[in-house]
Amino acid sequence: MFKTLYRFDKWLDSHLILIFLLALLLVLRLPNFFEPYWYGDEGIYLTIGNGLRQGKVLYRDIIDHKTPIIYYLAMVPSQLDFRLLNLAWMSVTVIAFYHLCKELLAREWTIVLATLLFVVLTSLPWLEGNIPNGELFVMGFILIGFYFLSGTKLFNDFFKAKSSWLDIGLGNKEETLSVFWPKLFAHEQALFYLSGIFFGLGILTKVPALFDLVAAGSIWWLVLSKQILAGSRTWFGQLRELVLSGVSVLFGAATVILFSVFYFVLRGAGAEYLQFGLLYNFRYAGSWDLGLNNPVLSFLLSMSGKLLILALVLSFVTIFIKKLRPTVQFVSLWFALSLFGTLLSSRPYPHYFLQLVPSFCLLLALNFDAWLRVWQKNRWQLTANWKKFNFFETGLSLFLLFLTVQAFLILQVKPYPALAYYSNFERLVTGRLSTAEYYNRFESLMADNYAASKLIKDSGEQEIFIWGTNPTLYALTKTSPTGRFTVSFHIKDFKAYEESLASVVKKRPFFVVVMNNENTDLPGLYSFLEQHYIPNTTFEHFTLWKLL
Repeated sequence: MFKTLYRFDKWLDSHLILIFLLALLLVLRLPNFFEPYWYGDEGIYLTIGNGLRQGKVLYRDIIDHKTPIIYYLAMVPSQLDFRLLNLAWMSVTVIAFYHLCKELLAREWTIVLATLLFVVLTSLPWLEGNIPNGELFVMGFILIGFYFLSGTKLFNDFFKAKSSWLDIGLGNKEETLSVFWPKLFAHEQALFYLSGIFFGLGILTKVPALFDLVAAGSIWWLVLSKQILAGSRTWFGQLRELVLSGVSVLFGAATVILFSVFYFVLRGAGAEYLQFGLLYNFRYAGSWDLGLNNPVLSFLLSMSGKLLILALVLSFVTIFIKKLRPTVQFVSLWFALSLFGTLLSSRPYPHYFLQLVPSFCLLLALNFDAWLRVWQKNRWQLTANWKKFNFFETGLSLFLLFLTVQAFLILQVKPYPALAYYSNFERLVTGRLSTAEYYNRFESLMADNYAASKLIKDSGEQEIFIWGTNPTLYALTKTSPTGRFTVSFHIKDFKAYEESLASVVKKRPFFVVVMNNENTDLPGLYSFLEQHYIPNTTFEHFTLWKLL
């Protein structure tokens, strides 16, 4: 008994900082569990998750344009369950990031700084970190992928560690793995393969995770470039080992992606998965009109311009590889590739910038550490030893941060306010705001949605139809759309007017909702409603039609 308590006390001492960071994560996310059903993307995820629970087949019977994992994660009974799942997932993600920091950063305070910044940026509303967005789930898969990769000799040799944790063991990592597959993990290629599996799971959660996989692949490029530029005569002999390990990672990623293809083929939705889950992302990436009058800015934010900037960063790191520390080389390329993924569709959505957070936190911690090393205490004064200052590393970091700031300004990204978010929650807890008032602070639709949801829930219907954009009403009432699409802009985008009306005519849902702010008609809908429905309730933002 006392021996167990002693071990537990020792474990607490060695993990005190991480426990504090996880406690901070919980505190920052407490308001998440009191929010109404208000956020559009989350409403779509929960609506599709509910449809899947009802037996619908993703992409064939109910559609969105992202890869599938986020929708299966949303097959939970309620928004609260989705938020709890997100909290658990982010706890695992923070642990994985903390261990990656321990592999990449030299000093304890930089590890704490990077992880603290990571917790804050992924939890506050600034970048919509309080919402279970796909980027947060992607982050976990990617960081777990790096966790396995960090156990390989390739990773440790590149970052100048003594050995891999396969050989010496670090903390519980070796112990945990040996419990499950002791023989499998005796072979290092299994680690590369497992790493690839988690990168693949990230891609199946959201496609821009592909650039995190490429970032992992940059380690192979940097290892090879360093040997060639150093004039090493052994690089060609090591090429086989590099290729084999790289193929293992790619094979791991391909395994889960091919499995998803086979799964949907077996469900009878192979063609639809290809069309909506995979290929549509190429169309989505190029469909946003920036409306820029400046031809230079238009080019730089085009696919060609972004590839050119990415190539310049890669060239700089490769040419000046001897001037940059290995960690800075990798983190800089990861940041550049994450920025490319963030700006892939050039849309001004704050949550897209969550993809940048891991590399941003590492880059900032590396630079703070480098700048502080320049300053030294000389008697009673602090003096700068500029011989320790690395202009190449600082210049590259400032360039990458400059690009990010410019992207924010050009795209007019508007982060959500954090102070008002927590202030409103404090007023709710202390009774200075009623629940209804608190809900209305999020979205003006809340009063109408919650009033209408009572009527819809009492009917016991599993399907309704909404013409317009209000997916949170589907999620709130735990209903599915009569057709395949959850919002009108998807119907318009895919020119699915006839298909959507036909589903309403065939199924005749008990309720039909028509949003006031929908400025496009669904041909034939109003004439059908006038014949077979009556306006049950006219709310401020929509009309609820009831079947006669």
